Amino acid sequence: MYLGTRKHSLDAKSRLTLPADFRKQVGDQVCLVPLKDALYGFAPVEYEAWVNSFFENGERHFDPRSRRDVELKRRLTAHAVMVDLDSAGRVALGKLDAAEPGARARLGLDHDVTVVGAGDHFEIWNSAKWDERNVNFADDLDALMFDDA
Repeated sequence: MYLGTRKHSLDAKSRLTLPADFRKQVGDQVCLVPLKDALYGFAPVEYEAWVNSFFENGERHFDPRSRRDVELKRRLTAHAVMVDLDSAGRVALGKLDAAEPGARARLGLDHDVTVVGAGDHFEIWNSAKWDERNVNFADDLDALMFDDA
């Protein structure tokens, strides 16, 4: 399980040193998925489980004859990229742009980033965006946890 929040700076080659406990979980490869606000990171097996989770609803599974299922799976996988960790445990975020040109710039992943544990995956945020989103962290968490807030 990926836990915690850590601030990092990318090096001159846009590489991110993953936290040691995250490196142990992903092994030597990480699957990066650019979404709206952040870059999601998964171990390959966890990525496959995440994609499959969109199609597992009771008896329902991926239906290759369903246009919706095919399109959703295509969008979940089209911009994902597998990246090897180097010997120092760094992820080359520049490889993200090979799958989706401009993705790193769109997400603001240029220097200061925040790596956030999110249970079955981790997220890489532009630090300023992450800080802005969490200005009222305690109040927001309270409201999410309790219906009467």
